[in-house]
Amino acid sequence: MNKPHRFRNTAFCFLLAGTLAACSADPDTDTSVDTPTVPLAELHTGPFQILNAFSAAGSSSKTAQIIAPKIEQYLDQPVELVFSQGRTAGVESVADGNAIAMSTIGLMALLPAVMADYPVDPFTDLRPITRTTGTPDLLVVRSDLDINSVQELVDYSTANTGELRYFHIAPASIHRLEWAAFFGELGISGTLDTSRSNGNDDAMAGIIDGTLDMMISTSPYMTELIESGAGVPIAVVNPTRMPLFPDVPTLLELGSESMPSGSWAGVFAPGGTSDEDINRIFEAMQFAMADPEVIAAIDAIGMEINLSESPTEFSSFLQSEIQRLAIAAEQYNFRTD
Repeated sequence: MNKPHRFRNTAFCFLLAGTLAACSADPDTDTSVDTPTVPLAELHTGPFQILNAFSAAGSSSKTAQIIAPKIEQYLDQPVELVFSQGRTAGVESVADGNAIAMSTIGLMALLPAVMADYPVDPFTDLRPITRTTGTPDLLVVRSDLDINSVQELVDYSTANTGELRYFHIAPASIHRLEWAAFFGELGISGTLDTSRSNGNDDAMAGIIDGTLDMMISTSPYMTELIESGAGVPIAVVNPTRMPLFPDVPTLLELGSESMPSGSWAGVFAPGGTSDEDINRIFEAMQFAMADPEVIAAIDAIGMEINLSESPTEFSSFLQSEIQRLAIAAEQYNFRTD
C-alpha cells in the first residue's frame, strides 16, 4: 500500500479558491439506528482513509483531494488519502467505519459485468455508499489534422482507411467500449496503436507530438489537451453537452444510443461496515459535495457533482449499470482476454 498523505483542514486549500467556509452539522441524524453504547465521536478518533483506485492524477482521485478537507471537517477526524489501490479498492481494510474506497465505472460496473472471476463483488466485498461525480468522456483529435467535427472525422477516415491511429487507455477500460460505439455506429475507422503504455500519459504525449491521432478519456485529462491547443474536441460521451465545451455534440445527439453516458466515480465501504457508519459517511459526502467551492473546483476540471439520493439508490444504479454494460459488451464483442 502506498504511503498515505495526511491532510488537516487547511492541507488542500491550494486546490480550492480560498479557504473553505466552516460549517457545523450533526452526523448522527438517523434515528432509525440504535445509538451505540460508545458515542460515534469517541469510536472514530483515528485517521479516516480515502483509498483511491487510481493515482493522484486520476479524475476520481482529484475529487477525493478536493473534498478531503470538508470530509475532515464534518467527521472531525484527520483524513488520509491513499492512491493507486487498483481494482481491489482496498477491500482488505478493517471495516471499522474509518475507510472508504473511491472507485469508478470501469472497476465497479464494467469489469464485474464481463469477468466471471473478477476479484471484487461490489455488493458483498464492498458496500456502495454514493456516486460522487459524473465525468464526461471526450473524443479528441490532434489539432494539426484540421478536423473539427465527427463528419469531417468520418470523411477523413474513409479517405485514409486504417491510417488514423487511436488508443483506448487500457484493453479493459470503459474507453475501449466507447471506441466500439464510435466505430460501429458512426462509421469512424482507425488502427489501434499497440505500442502505447496503458494509461493517459503516453497517449496524451502522442497527441502532443503527433504520433497519435485520436483518443478518448475523461474530461479532466482531455480538457488539458484542448486548453493547450494540442487537441480538438469532437464529441462528448455524456447525457448532455458540457458547459466547458457547449458546441461539442454528445454521442447521443450523433445517433449512438449504446453508450449514452461517460464515466462516473463513487465511494464504497468495506463489506462489514455497519449501517450506522454507512449513514455517517453518506452524510459527510452530502456535506462536502454541497459546498460552493467544492462545486466550483469540480466544475472547473470538467466534471459534474452527481450525488446519489441514498446508499440504496446507488446500489440500484450500480446494478443497472452492470446490466447496461453487459449488454453493450456483448453487442461489441468486448472481452478482457
